[in-house]
Amino acid sequence: MSSHQQLPSPAPTVRTSQNATLERTKSHHSFARQHLTSPGRLESAITRADPKFFTPTNQLLPDLEIAVVQPEKSYETLNEDAPEHKQEHSPLPSKRYPRILRHLRYTILTVYRRLFTVVFLLNIIPLVQILTSSIINLDTLATAASTNFLGAILIRQDFAVKAIFRSAWLVPWSLPLRVRRWAARCYCYGGIHSGAAAAGTCWWIAFSTFLAIRFVRERLYTIPLVVFSSLIAGFLVGITILALPDMRKRWHNAFELTHRLMGWTAIALFWTQLMLLTHHQCSIPASASASASSKPSFATLLIHSPTFWNLTLITAMLVYPWLFLCQWTFTPEVLSPHAIRLHFPQRVPKMCFISISTSPLREWHPFAIFPSMTAEEAEGTGATDRGNSLIVSDAGDWTHNLILCAQQQQRQSQRPDQTSTGTPKAAPPLTLYVRTLPRPGVLSLTTLFPRTLLITTGSGIGPSLSSLLDRPPTQSIRLIWSTRSPLATYGPNMLSLVHRADPDALIIDTDRVGRPDLVEMAYREAQKMRAEAVFVLGNEGVTKRVVYGLEGRGVPAFGPVWDS
Repeated sequence: MSSHQQLPSPAPTVRTSQNATLERTKSHHSFARQHLTSPGRLESAITRADPKFFTPTNQLLPDLEIAVVQPEKSYETLNEDAPEHKQEHSPLPSKRYPRILRHLRYTILTVYRRLFTVVFLLNIIPLVQILTSSIINLDTLATAASTNFLGAILIRQDFAVKAIFRSAWLVPWSLPLRVRRWAARCYCYGGIHSGAAAAGTCWWIAFSTFLAIRFVRERLYTIPLVVFSSLIAGFLVGITILALPDMRKRWHNAFELTHRLMGWTAIALFWTQLMLLTHHQCSIPASASASASSKPSFATLLIHSPTFWNLTLITAMLVYPWLFLCQWTFTPEVLSPHAIRLHFPQRVPKMCFISISTSPLREWHPFAIFPSMTAEEAEGTGATDRGNSLIVSDAGDWTHNLILCAQQQQRQSQRPDQTSTGTPKAAPPLTLYVRTLPRPGVLSLTTLFPRTLLITTGSGIGPSLSSLLDRPPTQSIRLIWSTRSPLATYGPNMLSLVHRADPDALIIDTDRVGRPDLVEMAYREAQKMRAEAVFVLGNEGVTKRVVYGLEGRGVPAFGPVWDS
């Protein structure tokens, strides 16, 4: 990024949520009254990521005490003598556009859904034209279906995702902001996947329907052909229903399992269907005007079928990721009963995530990778490798069991070894399956902007650290991290790493002050630092609410789309 210009780093600030109420503050352990006489604990609630972690700072305490007691105000503590720092902020501006138009623009017509709509309509329009014509060619329907499925699988491949993101990374800061903001929407490529898959299902349903009609009316095809085509259609409909957003959210484990196993089964049935259909075409008697020698063979019909080549590519792309399956050894570091940190020595590209599993055929879980130390620390210690690690928080059955396993191993390692010197044994490592094809995540697109605000909650600090520690030298990123008991949950080592990544990061302990208004905080900070973009990484509800609240006020915001 040699073309990126050196920009001054904005003044770091510490501020509280403006929409918190005094009653809510009191409800969290009578926070205001207790901390007016206990300043050390007060600062632990809202603080910069100080290297001493929540150590009272006399210059910071007065404003923080007032902020807790009078939460309708916001305070900046970097330069308390500046007149502008003593002024109350103006009310948060109203959202742009009428509510209906705003909902249409930022909720219904998101980039993901626009891509889905374009791909789907480009298929449905010709499908309707074919179905309303006098002659319907079943080969055309089958080819269109397999071509769409090929596109849906291709866009999800690791090499395709890398190509998309790397193309976006090439966009320089010198280009207009509008261009860079559009390029940053490349993470919505999942709309192409879902649009092509839905369209392919429609093409195949049409194929199966007309095949069955011709079998009943004209006896042109065989019963196995009708059965297999109907089975494939049933599998495709089942996969589509479980992939609907509400269904996927409610039965996510079932969605993952069926998406994988039913998809593989459908491809196997596709091959069977293709062989049966090709054999059927070979068995049709030649017409009186055609000689027996001019009748194409089975192999000739097969290699001249576009569906054959589509299925060949689809099968190759399904097998390809499994060629990179291996087992890595992770060193667990128990941070708290709710989170662990896994260390590993393997090198991984910057700002990427890997998928790990204990049962490869059942489920995979992606986790963002971040360096175990800063570049300055690695240079100072003479280390040739900064190491890598990832954060696993308790967010489901699989992660819960993994954390329990690490905790049990830690307890066993802390028992004295009775067979030797009586010293605690080293914590045994964890061995997990890994697909060694890391792919970039949405936060890697922060590199498109010289000034970026990063909002995260909970274990989203892991992906955020990746962007902070590997950012371009001239880029300015400000971090706001809202989480429960950050010191107790993630430990001093993690907080130290956060401080080294962004000494002016704002850490909010929600156990002490409640959940802040992240929309307001993000808007104020984005205006303060003149951020060109805001990236949000939290749970689905928080991310959608913050992104919508910012974009509705004209602040470009980006966040995951939860389409897998």
